[in-house]
Amino acid sequence: MNEDHVVGVGLAMAFPPIPISRDMIDAGAHWDGYQAREQLSLLEGKSWTELTPYILEHHAALLIHCGSPLFRTILPAYLKLLVEGDYATMLPFHVISQLTSNPASEFDRKIFDERVGPLSAEQRAVVHRALTMIAKQGVLRDVACAALPSWSEKR
Repeated sequence: MNEDHVVGVGLAMAFPPIPISRDMIDAGAHWDGYQAREQLSLLEGKSWTELTPYILEHHAALLIHCGSPLFRTILPAYLKLLVEGDYATMLPFHVISQLTSNPASEFDRKIFDERVGPLSAEQRAVVHRALTMIAKQGVLRDVACAALPSWSEKR
């Protein structure tokens, strides 16, 4: 069994698919500057397992703007996509930037902690494994390695 399949199974087990609701989309979001906001209604009723690569690529910056509930619901879809293939677009950089706690910015650290705090130890471990896999992709090595300490058990 290959490693990306193991990570995909881990994501599916750790992050049960939950339908995206309007409340989830609106909760704590910062939509200023997000140009595809009107299209987010198309996500309603779908779970992370139903988000296609096309949708994820179209909403490459969604994790930057969404609130904590939507972040935790859709994160596994982005991770699965990145683990399964090399991406040369901005999508992986947007995703990984949101998986990195920035000690230099109290504002960014607060957002990170609000998003990640409710995750279980199992979910955090799966994210760490996914980032470890992503770090094997040449172009993403540096950013993924920089994100890994944010997901260590000591955190």
